[in-house]
Amino acid sequence: METWIGRSVPRLDGREKVTGQAVYTVDVELPNMLHAAVLRSTRPHARIVDLDVSGAQSVPGVKAVVTGRDFPYTHGGMIKDQPFIAFDRVRYVGEVVAAVAAETEAIAQEAAARIRVRYEDLAAVFDPKEALAADAPILHEGMADYPHSPLYENIPGTNVCTIRTFTKGDVQTGFAEADAVYDDEFYIHAVAHTPMETHAAVAQHSPADGGYTVWSSSDGPHRRSKELAEALGLPVNKVRVLSTYSGGGFGGKGTLVAEATVVALAAFTGGRPVKMIFSREEELSAAQTRHAAYLRIKTGVKKDGTLVARSADLIWDKGAYASKGPDVTYRGAMTIFGPYRIPNLEVRSRLVYTNKQIAGAYRGYGVTQVTWACEAQMDMIAQRLGIDPVALRLKNCYVENDTFINGQVMKAVGLTETLQRAAREIGWGTPKAAASGPLRRGRGIATTLKGTATPTESQCVIIAAMDGSVTLLTSAVEVGAGQHTALAQIAAETIGVDPTTINVPNSDTFNTPYQFGTTSSRVTFHDGNAVRRAGERIRKRILEIAGEILQTDPGRLSMVNGRISEEGVGERAGIKEVFSQKFPRGGMIVEHGSYCPAGSELLKADPGMPQGLSSAFWMFATHAAEVEVDVETGIVKVLKVAAAHDVGRVVNPQLCEQQIEGSVVMGISNTLMEEFKLDRGRVLNNTLADYKLATMMDLPEIVAIMVEAGHPEGPYGAKGAGEPAVAPTAPAIAGAIFDAIGVRITDLPITPEKIRAALKKAPC
Repeated sequence: METWIGRSVPRLDGREKVTGQAVYTVDVELPNMLHAAVLRSTRPHARIVDLDVSGAQSVPGVKAVVTGRDFPYTHGGMIKDQPFIAFDRVRYVGEVVAAVAAETEAIAQEAAARIRVRYEDLAAVFDPKEALAADAPILHEGMADYPHSPLYENIPGTNVCTIRTFTKGDVQTGFAEADAVYDDEFYIHAVAHTPMETHAAVAQHSPADGGYTVWSSSDGPHRRSKELAEALGLPVNKVRVLSTYSGGGFGGKGTLVAEATVVALAAFTGGRPVKMIFSREEELSAAQTRHAAYLRIKTGVKKDGTLVARSADLIWDKGAYASKGPDVTYRGAMTIFGPYRIPNLEVRSRLVYTNKQIAGAYRGYGVTQVTWACEAQMDMIAQRLGIDPVALRLKNCYVENDTFINGQVMKAVGLTETLQRAAREIGWGTPKAAASGPLRRGRGIATTLKGTATPTESQCVIIAAMDGSVTLLTSAVEVGAGQHTALAQIAAETIGVDPTTINVPNSDTFNTPYQFGTTSSRVTFHDGNAVRRAGERIRKRILEIAGEILQTDPGRLSMVNGRISEEGVGERAGIKEVFSQKFPRGGMIVEHGSYCPAGSELLKADPGMPQGLSSAFWMFATHAAEVEVDVETGIVKVLKVAAAHDVGRVVNPQLCEQQIEGSVVMGISNTLMEEFKLDRGRVLNNTLADYKLATMMDLPEIVAIMVEAGHPEGPYGAKGAGEPAVAPTAPAIAGAIFDAIGVRITDLPITPEKIRAALKKAPC
């Protein structure tokens, strides 16, 4: 019987955070530290004709003023198209034109305000469809020369940053065999990540060896180190990245943002560290957003609801630079077919540059966008055919041993159970509350699947010290979801100790081993497997030492909560007692663990199909919503959301519930409230007074349902939970609105104005 898996162990970082002792990037204080401010572009697309920094240089307390000419490097994890500081051109409102380091933040801001720029305006384009036109202004004339992976095909001479296509079967034959073919268009808007902690970073340059040290709440310190090193032409061992606690990221801190500016400045401050903290206005208008997208889906279906063919044409709004967009939109595109068996498929996915704020990774990594279109159309198909929406999904959804679109055999598929349990919890099929004045009730449901970045590597080191305490060294960043607590539970279960005796320090690329990143819902599975392997080795070593000290066969020994027992004898000793005899003058046990699913039989795909589409594990989630719509005002109130998630095995129930509950609120906020107001690429609502988010006042009843379809290769059967939790919320709410008032909104956000307009057009 397991001791620690499946228990709501209190968070290891809880005391630090509630007492204010946790160190975030904004809390980093170093000797002789300088503070940064930047001048940002006021133009969406323009040449920099003249840049006069003399006014900034004359301000007392200014130590460095840096422009793109001074620091002529570009970065980008997938396509190196983005300058640290603009060179000769700006491509969006908010792009950094010059940066200042000074003794105080106020001095830096004053100096930045004194920089003078003369621009030559260029034609700009703000919509990705318009950017595809033959006469559209081209944002990146030198795109063909940008260093990039061969995975990311672009079309030089256009604004197509990347294009990906996929086919399986014969779509036209499938459409011909269908009893009905439905062709629908959808739109999903850009939203902000809006973490509580805005972007912040500290950097220090070493004039002696040319290296850099960076403090950041990045979710992938080793990838940040690699990206910086490649951009600057340095070996990785010259770029050290130390992780602080993260006050939220949701994908937005997965690439260089504030880090780029402080690294550029630090190169000119003679070894003095430089700190930059984004204001909330900068966070909303100059960080990164979710990709907006136009999604057209054509689906062929039999009268009984069997899906036979689907084609999709996706156009994603990239903004000015690539960031993680090439991979986000590829991964998203490959799930436009939903968690359903469809024999004939094709998709074209185009990522298009526009003169807008950069779009990047956002919770769900493209799946959130395509789930909106896929599930909204599933509801529309059900309504057109007169089939219950739950029944239509159950008829077509993946079950155990089905094959994904590339032929990978899917294991640990709890999708059916998520559909059934969410529907049951929301009262699907039972009578709803009767109309009360202008208020109408409705229910909706939506489901999704999400893979994980595969194959990726995770490594860890576990140290058992002379007093029996344990330290887990991992580069899995604690981004607020309890990653360190879950890994400590896995370590505790495997070794046989109490998780509260385990210390998990924040990561440091010079001292904690490689890990791909706290991204793609991969930590519990990948890092958990690495921890389990290291833990098994540590446990074996401890029992071998105990056998030596206690003069018995180690095979007769077991350990629970740090106490060692012998078969047929009972408790014999604790780790500390055994180690004190083994290491009378000090010592420790050190073991390494690593995990990468490369080579797993579970990843095999059909010959000729993209092997990279296989996932180490698949996550499935279904959300069912009940809403109340006021037909006079158009206001939607979400009353209840039942959120059922297949997590493989629950390591910590409370952490899982919190992940799901937070995601539901995020999904409601995305669906009904959040929206950028733009004027030629300039964000008009760049404060939280104007950029509306869901608050505690908007919370519905949320029922988190954990489905446990244990994974054969997961640590104790666990998979992941973080990313898919946002994706089904929007289509579930949209379906509930249709159920309530009979109008279908196909473009997000769903606002009272859109509902009132739709009701006016609806037949009486």
